[in-house]
Amino acid sequence: MTDEKKGKCDDHECECGCGDEEFCDCEDGELEIIELEDENGDMEEFAVLDELDFEDRHFVIVAPLAEMQAQLGAGGDQDDFDMDIAIFECDEDEYIPVEDENLAKRLMAHLDKISGELDV
Repeated sequence: MTDEKKGKCDDHECECGCGDEEFCDCEDGELEIIELEDENGDMEEFAVLDELDFEDRHFVIVAPLAEMQAQLGAGGDQDDFDMDIAIFECDEDEYIPVEDENLAKRLMAHLDKISGELDV
C-alpha cells in the first residue's frame, strides 16, 4: 500500500501553472490519493474525501480516483458528485473495509452532523 499526495489545479488558480488536466503537488486543490490492494490482488487508487475519529476509532472515506477524475473533468461541482464511496477503518498502516452497515450509518450521520455544525 502506498500513500501519496497529488493535487488537481482548479480553474488555473494555483501558481504552478500545471493546467486543468494535469496533476501536481501544489497545495491549492490538494487531493490525497491512497493506493490499496483489492481482494484479487490488484492495486486501486482512491481519493480521500474525509478522515475522522469516531467511537474511539479512525476512519477514512474514499471514492475511486477514476470516478473523481471523471467528475472533475466534467466540470461538476464537488458537492454535486454522484459516485461510489467506501469507508475504511485505519489501524496503523492497514485499511479495513467497514462492512457493518449499522456502524456505517452511524458514522455517516455523525459526519452529516459535524459538517452541518461547520456550515453555521
